[in-house]
Amino acid sequence: MRKLLLRAGALLGLLACITGDVAALSAQTDDAILRDFLWQNFIKRPADERPKIGLALSAGGIRGFAHVGTLEILSNAGVPIDMISGTSMGAVVGALYAGGIAPEKLWEIGSHLSMRSITPDLNVVGLWRFLFAKKLPSSANLTNFFHQQLGDIQFEDLKIPFSCAAMDVKTGERVVFNSGPLAIAVRASMNLPGVFSPVEYRHRNLVDGAVVDYLPVESVKKMGADYIIASVTPPDFFSKTPQTIAAYLIRVGDVRGAAMIEEAAQKADFVLTNRVVDVGTLELDQFYKAGEVGILEAHQHLEELKQSILLFAWPYVLKP
Repeated sequence: MRKLLLRAGALLGLLACITGDVAALSAQTDDAILRDFLWQNFIKRPADERPKIGLALSAGGIRGFAHVGTLEILSNAGVPIDMISGTSMGAVVGALYAGGIAPEKLWEIGSHLSMRSITPDLNVVGLWRFLFAKKLPSSANLTNFFHQQLGDIQFEDLKIPFSCAAMDVKTGERVVFNSGPLAIAVRASMNLPGVFSPVEYRHRNLVDGAVVDYLPVESVKKMGADYIIASVTPPDFFSKTPQTIAAYLIRVGDVRGAAMIEEAAQKADFVLTNRVVDVGTLELDQFYKAGEVGILEAHQHLEELKQSILLFAWPYVLKP
């Protein structure tokens, strides 16, 4: 009799556990359905009936190609992007996306990107001039690259409002571009100091904006963003030791950039941290590896991001 009672008790306990698990699963399913319902309603709202969402894309050399993975996940999830600000590689990716190029096409563009896409000074004559005339290579080909992708487009013609930053090498000032020709502004924003000669534009001598604005959260905020997503590709200080003068100059910039990331990220509402390791700033053939990191990071935090946006948007949704 006692054994029978023990078996019955065990059966009832197991049944209670199963029932509890089913109830918990049901509650989770209900929550997921509710969140999906609210999300679909949110993304269908006109832009003037919801908070404006801005995207800040950091510098990082080829590591910045992680932003393509970020954009692919955000785009597929329907996350509305109302404005973008980018620096260096973030400026390149952001400008192309703002110009209407889908993430799928960005992958294709990345697969054809080479140093010849950036500089005309890789031939023998250019190398001779660089060695004996003490002149840095030019990044002029990047202007042609942008013309090939988007035409001779102006900031005002972009499908999504966009800005990018460079630095005046004579004054140390941050220069933010949001009007006029797009190609030369983006070229200036990724014009690595010590690697390429300064870009002469608007009476300034411009180099990579990463020196003064590694993660342009403040810029996208000034564009009118209410909620800011930051896609960050932090420097990797542990994988490789610099072997050239240019690499050491880039490393110095990365150290400064790391400090700027920490400060700027605190001003963003949501941060996606793309830790791309064992990839040098100019290793263009590693674009796919960097992009995959962006996909994984954005996918892993997508539901958390959507919930954060919904909570932020709730007061806007409740407005009469």
